[in-house]
Amino acid sequence: MTYATMDHAAWAETANAASNRTNAKRRTYKPAPEQLSAFQAKVIDICGMVGNGIYNAPINWENIRWGSGCPDGHGNMSVPWRDGNMSTYDYRPLTLLVLLCHEARIRCEIRAKGYGHFELMFHERAADEDMVLNHPSIDEAVANFRAYLPEDHRIRYRHLAEQVAA
Repeated sequence: MTYATMDHAAWAETANAASNRTNAKRRTYKPAPEQLSAFQAKVIDICGMVGNGIYNAPINWENIRWGSGCPDGHGNMSVPWRDGNMSTYDYRPLTLLVLLCHEARIRCEIRAKGYGHFELMFHERAADEDMVLNHPSIDEAVANFRAYLPEDHRIRYRHLAEQVAA
């Protein structure tokens, strides 16, 4: 079993229900949804895979802004993340976050919140011609990148044998 096959959203719904029962009498407590929307479930699944299981993810659960949806019908959600270590390869959470968001056509913005803390802002998107609503799939993003960066650009990695031959 991998984190990609776990139902992180179901775990969050159960945890939200328990938290709502426990904290119901607190004046400042804002109940979390016990039934996640399709968009919220996707975001929680992404966070669960990036965080090595939703129960391990460094999320500040009390400060999640679950979003109510934008006027255009698209959702938004904010997830406070307590671990400032995101990288592209070693332990790969940044790469995984980017690839999963492209797969789901969800825009993710990373905002600094303080030392070692940041916020992941998720915005629901679609395969749409409208620049504001559009989000490329993984394949579209790679194709756009390949068209942007010339094949012979020095930033492209070449094995040492290829560099000597060139």
